[in-house]
This record gives sequence, C-alpha cells and structure tokens, in this order.
Amino acid sequence: MEPQARRDHRGRRTQWRRPPDRAGARRCAGRRGGRTLRRVTPRRLPSEFLLGCATAAHQVEGGIENDWSRFERQRPSPVADGSDASTAIDHYRRYAEDLQQLAAGDQDAHRFSVEWARVEPEAGCFDSAALRHYRDVVRVCRRLDMEPVVTLQHFTLPRWLAERGGVVNPAAPRLFARYAAACAETLGDSVVWWLTINEPAVLAVQGFLNGLWPPQQRSIGDALAALRGLLRMHAAGASAVHDVARRHGWDARVSVAHHERRLRPRAGATPLDRAAAVLPDFIFNRWFLRSCVAGRILPPVGDGRRVPDLRGSLDFLGVNYYSEDTVSFDARVPLTLFASMAPDPDLPRSAFGWAIHPAGLRRALNELWMETRLPLLVTENGVADNDDELRPRYIVAHLNAVLDAIDDGADVRGYLHWTAWDNFEWAEGYTKRFGLYAVDRETLSRTPKPSAAVFAEICRTRSVPDAARVTASAR
Repeated sequence: MEPQARRDHRGRRTQWRRPPDRAGARRCAGRRGGRTLRRVTPRRLPSEFLLGCATAAHQVEGGIENDWSRFERQRPSPVADGSDASTAIDHYRRYAEDLQQLAAGDQDAHRFSVEWARVEPEAGCFDSAALRHYRDVVRVCRRLDMEPVVTLQHFTLPRWLAERGGVVNPAAPRLFARYAAACAETLGDSVVWWLTINEPAVLAVQGFLNGLWPPQQRSIGDALAALRGLLRMHAAGASAVHDVARRHGWDARVSVAHHERRLRPRAGATPLDRAAAVLPDFIFNRWFLRSCVAGRILPPVGDGRRVPDLRGSLDFLGVNYYSEDTVSFDARVPLTLFASMAPDPDLPRSAFGWAIHPAGLRRALNELWMETRLPLLVTENGVADNDDELRPRYIVAHLNAVLDAIDDGADVRGYLHWTAWDNFEWAEGYTKRFGLYAVDRETLSRTPKPSAAVFAEICRTRSVPDAARVTASAR
C-alpha cells in the first residue's frame, strides 16, 4: 500500500511512513555503551508529536444507562466507596468548557469515547441527538486545534446486548460493526484516529476471570471466550470504519487500545516461577496483537481459525501503559494458571499499589515496534496519586522514556495522559484520582493541580525536562 499523504489539523503536509534511521538521534540523546546518561537540558519532542489527555464516556459524562450503571446499583455495592457514575463529572453537558480548559494548557490532542448505549439505546434504533452530540465534541476539538482520537467501546455495553450475552454473543461482531459504521458516517470526515476497543485483555480478566466487573464471571473458559469475542468485534468494527472511510475518500487510521503490562518472573525466580509467567504474559500482552497480525484466532485461546477482516485491521497501535508485575508460581491459584502476581517490591508504588517503572514504557514501545512495525500512539499513561505528589515527576519520567524509545528507533506518534480530570474509576469509585484537575464532588468545579502546570509547560514548549529537575514547587 502506498503511503498516504494528507494535511494535519494545522495544515501541514504529513505522510504515513516508516521513520528514518535514528542512529544519529541516539548519539545526540546521550546513549553511550548501552546506558542512558542523565540529561541536564530539556529534550525536544518531534514536531508533529501529539500531546493531550484521554477520557472514557462512562467515567466522565454522567446520565448513562448501560451494563455498568446496573452493576453499580447492586446492593451491597460492588464499588469501593458505594458510589456510581450517574453524575460522574457531568462532562456530557460541560464538554465545551472542559475542552477549552485543556486547550488553554496547550494540549493538541484529545482522546474520548463514544458511549454505545447512548448512540444505540435499543437494538437497531440509533439516537440522532446522541450522534450529533459527539459530532459537536469533535467540532469543538477541531475549533480548539486538538486532534480527536475516538474510542468506540471503552469497557461498557448497551443493556440490550449485555442481556443477550454481551461480547460472547455470536452476533456481537455484526452488531458492533453496525454501530461503528454509524459513528464513522457521523464523525469520519473530521476524525482520523480511531480505536475500536479499549483494553480487551483487561475487560476479559476483570469481567470474566476475576469477576470484579460486569458480567461478574469467574472462569478461565469464559475469559478465553470473551477474548475470542472481542477479537472478532475488533475485526468487524475496524472493517466497518475502513469501509466508510474508503467510500467517502476519508483518511481513517484504526487500531485497538492495547494494555501492556509485562508479567516477568520474580527476582530469584525458580524454574516453576519462570514457567508460571510465560502463558499469562503471552495471553495478556501478545495474543491479541499476534492474532491481528496473523488474521487468525491463535492458540492457546483459539484453534487457529481465520477471522474475516482481522488481518490488516491495525493501521497503528494504541498502547496503554501503567506498570509491570512480577510472577511467582502458586498452586493455590489455578484460576490465573498458577501465576501469583505482585508489584516489584524494589519499586515505588502508586495509590493503586502499582509499581512505578518508567523504563518499562521504553521497553514496551521498543518491543511492540520491533514486533509489529506499526506506528505507536501512547493512548494512556498516568498514575493514581490522590495528593498530586508523584504525578509531576511521573509524567516527566514517562515522557523521557517515550523519547528514549524514539531515540532507540521506535516510531511513536504521541502521548495521551490518563487523565484530564479526577473521575469515576470503575470499581474503585472516586477513591483513586488520576486527573490533572481536581473535581469537587459537590459543585463539580474543576481546579488545576500542580501537575497540570507541569504538563502545560511541556505542551507549550514542546520539550521535556529531566525528571530530577522537576522542583518541589511543581509537586
């Protein structure tokens, strides 16, 4: 396929191509003898590198009726603080002023999700007002010079589909394609970057293996069936977006938001520990992507059968990265294939208890680039930090890791921070805060945290300081 020339949202001519060799860039970046030297001057970001934040409809919009809203109303509550997302942060009504707030911080990209349950509240019945709303969100992004990145499914499902089996329903791929086509017809003239499904492996684990999310199942077989269903849904949704774009002559780049969370043997691992890490790591981190490349449902999740439109369904790769885990063998946990997972005890931790490991992002980007040769977009990276003490350095350290990966030769097109505003964090409710802006739970007023100023300065100057030089005044 010939590289596609186009003009970006600033009118600059761009081309979808493999980047040139960066050997010189690596030398300039200060790598010597296989190690990275500390930098004392800010590092410039590539000229067309996207910088912004990511959100999800259910976590911010409010007023949604889907499988999660029903889940949240169970008693006793399955949510840590007993809360729900009925109001969330009222972003559905406040989106224009919210996006203006981000644009004032010099962000030039914004990832958001379309809520399937709003667009198709009943099977086959599409809500034109909901579609117009999301078109207006895109219009505001464009007016503010922010590149929209649109997710079609971010963990939630319409109730009518959830009640019919959800992602394991054999009809789910066809139904998802119909919905994706409606979104593409409405938004596709102004949206280039599309994500079909957010973190399919996370949804399979949390909803079908651990039972912590809807539909609250706890079975290896159910989790594998969910992965197969999500793979087919991705293929069908990507094909639908591509078909609409091709018919209209629009530029559409489609991917999935892949959650990369390496599972490696613990320090001092035994042969059993090393063996226990192999299969969970492959299924969680590589199976979906390799199946997309092969065009088949690869073992051990499937039997190798071909999926229509799966091969070639990725134009780039969305990468969500937060942490890594260590693995030890434990005969008491057959549900996770005898793999007991824990944060590295030698690394600092977030409020979620996740290890903070910026070097893992560099490794992930390098490995994913080498394996797929697809352009990469960091579609989520952030930290649960209720006091905003860790976040400023976290952002800087992880952006430096991205620049390290670029210097190593990886083609990384942008970085989207998770997230803009403190919001409803799924089963954790409002107890875990990832935002650059605090949200008062009574008034819903937004207040910038110190980390918002740090990120805004990076966006304004298009450069990243050394993490060690982020001063106490910015924390």
